[in-house]
Amino acid sequence: MKNILTANQLYKSQSDFSKLAFEKGNLLPRRYVFVLTNLCNLKCTFCFQERKKRADRMHTSDWMNVISQIPANSRITLTGGEPLVYKDFKEIFVRANQIGETNIVTNGLLLDNENIDAVYISTPHVFHADLTIKAAGKGKHILCEKPGAVNFKQTYEVIEKVKEAGVFYKEGFMYRCHPQIPALINLIKNKTIGNINLIISSFGFDMKKIIPDHRLFDKSLAGGSILDVGLYPVSFSRIIAGAALGKKFVNPTSISADARIGETGVDELASAKLFFEHNITADISTSIMQNMDNNAVIEGENGKIIVDDPWMPGRDGGPYDTKIRVITNSGEKVEEFKGPEHLFFFEAELASQTILKQRTEVPYPGMTWDDSLGNIKVLDMWREEIGYNLEEDN
Repeated sequence: MKNILTANQLYKSQSDFSKLAFEKGNLLPRRYVFVLTNLCNLKCTFCFQERKKRADRMHTSDWMNVISQIPANSRITLTGGEPLVYKDFKEIFVRANQIGETNIVTNGLLLDNENIDAVYISTPHVFHADLTIKAAGKGKHILCEKPGAVNFKQTYEVIEKVKEAGVFYKEGFMYRCHPQIPALINLIKNKTIGNINLIISSFGFDMKKIIPDHRLFDKSLAGGSILDVGLYPVSFSRIIAGAALGKKFVNPTSISADARIGETGVDELASAKLFFEHNITADISTSIMQNMDNNAVIEGENGKIIVDDPWMPGRDGGPYDTKIRVITNSGEKVEEFKGPEHLFFFEAELASQTILKQRTEVPYPGMTWDDSLGNIKVLDMWREEIGYNLEEDN
């Protein structure tokens, strides 16, 4: 494994650098973005880059000179054009990676590059499956944003391809890697509030007020609330119901749902009831046009558990500060979770450690392959119930 830096090591190095930069008054930049070239292996009509060699372009010796002046433990991004077409990309990448965390912005079509061990796929949903399969075919480890694919058929194909390639693969859901989730599962397994009968959760925001023409309103990109944030309450309900029933996760036996389909054809607001075995019900709601409580409540025969911030603790760069409140007849107990880490730190650390251990799946309660397959089944059921079909479903 080449140049692998775990999230924990990276966090420590960046923390040390922050002290150097700011406590001593040096005010040094922490991030650098280098456009290596305007050339590209594609000809996208919407691209602003002129696809011709420029007379004023920097040569390799120039880049090496600039990189040598960057403070240690900086964060460096190499972009373009397509950075992988730059003839001395390897030399520049290796030198930059000696300075600090180095990532590249690439279209992914040149993934056979020997310097790349793993890729993070964060494109619009409809491209996830194809890019994952291509990356797996090149022998690259993969962390793919949720949803890993837009339906069960695609997800099954993705899992089969990564199995065949023998590479690491994980579908997003960063919240499942946060310390509060194992703690919550233990509360359920220990029957702290008795047998579970109701799980209530929501995830919604008003994207129209933020970016009116956002991709989430584009049906051709699998926009809508269910496939973007509705899948969080679904995955949460499945793992909580599973813990209540002594399993890692379970799927509902049936579902009822409703939604509001907007002018662009996507679900702007959706809700569903998931019916599990042993009379466990989940009430879930999601929206890209309405701010919601964005919390979770689990009700049992002897009380309830409230998770104040199940999805995004520490998202804005950290630190995180969230609570799990257990309310019973004997009173209220609060378990606090505080730390300096960014929300995505835990997912990155879990992925890097799993790769270093030469394993292809993260451990529970992270999102395993079977869990991803079960989750997308429920999302398919939800979309079918409200009549929201995509071209990829045909």
